[in-house]
Amino acid sequence: MKKWIMVFVLFFTIANCCGCAGLSKKFIRKRKEPVKKPRIYQVRIYDKKPTPELYKKHYAYWMAWQSELISDLGQSHKKDARCIEEIVGNLIDMRNMLVKEKADGLEGHIDKLAGVRDVIVAEQLSQFNRHLIKGVLEREDRAVKKKFNFNRVKNYLKTSFEDESEVLPQGV
Repeated sequence: MKKWIMVFVLFFTIANCCGCAGLSKKFIRKRKEPVKKPRIYQVRIYDKKPTPELYKKHYAYWMAWQSELISDLGQSHKKDARCIEEIVGNLIDMRNMLVKEKADGLEGHIDKLAGVRDVIVAEQLSQFNRHLIKGVLEREDRAVKKKFNFNRVKNYLKTSFEDESEVLPQGV
């Protein structure tokens, strides 16, 4: 009887030491965790100045969005809203590059187009409003092209965005 108890205790001890959980952990492969690559952020400070090329770029973008809105007004609400947002945004960028006295002249055009934006975004574009807005867009297009093309404002560009009164020299 003592022999059987000893065998039972020995078997219980062996089973307890190397039970099923221990065996399964020994024979099943562990998943390899993917190596995480460290993200590298390169911080650059860009020195952005109002240059003639930057003004020409915003002027060209404004012309493209303006002509697209005039030609496709009323066909798609999303497209109209995107066009008018881009138009106003590019005019604001152009205004920020001009000295105060010239920028004040552009402010009235921005306000008129902001009113058009409010009508388009509010989806109040009826047949009557469409003709009125198209007329406003065409008038503003002619006025801005006449007064704020690059050849007329090249002498009124700021030298930096922080300066309020500096003007580029006449030879630029």
